Amino acid sequence: MRIDELDSLRATALVMMLISNFVSDLDYFGIMEVVKGDKWWWLARSTAFLFVSISGISYFLAHQKEYDFMTTLKRTQRLIFWAFAITLVTFFFAPDAYVRFGVLHLLALASIVAFPVARKPFYAFSIGVLLLAIPLSSNSNLVWLGLQETGTFAVDYFPINPWLGIFFIFLSAACKIYPAGKPVLSFKWPEKWLWFGRNTLIVYVIHQPILIGLLILSGNVSLEDL
Repeated sequence: MRIDELDSLRATALVMMLISNFVSDLDYFGIMEVVKGDKWWWLARSTAFLFVSISGISYFLAHQKEYDFMTTLKRTQRLIFWAFAITLVTFFFAPDAYVRFGVLHLLALASIVAFPVARKPFYAFSIGVLLLAIPLSSNSNLVWLGLQETGTFAVDYFPINPWLGIFFIFLSAACKIYPAGKPVLSFKWPEKWLWFGRNTLIVYVIHQPILIGLLILSGNVSLEDL
């Protein structure tokens, strides 16, 4: 069940992500510095919040029309594939900061564990609140489970607290925002703009090679820096 305004919002989040990740690349290669609490740091967290909350809402809407675990699992397989593909690629190029539990790992996990409450918003909200209270650990072995708070640097890390909690809370909120599964806004969005919101996974997978390629072509990064 697609709602154009959600696709438009997802496209907005995608543009925010491209800007934020480009800045993160500049920070990683020492071209500029991003520090906790500055505007770029907040942009990254706002982008993550937007993506995860939209995913929770979309999950609720998708399961109002069709409620079949095997169908959900089949859709999730693509997320799982790309999640571990990104893990392997980042391990090769950035072994000190490779992705163990990034946004795709989080959304793949959420797609599976949220299924029992996809049509039960009260339970989804309760689980979301509980997840926000989960104490994370400083044990680096738990980074693969999204249960580590500090101690290991990764270019993309979405720990269960708060991100899985946010997913469940917005899954629950979707029943209030879209009780009939219909758009709130009556606006005709440009189709080219909506395309980005409907193909975020494709753009997510290819954007980093393109951004780093542009940095290499500009002369700001050399192949030896990779």
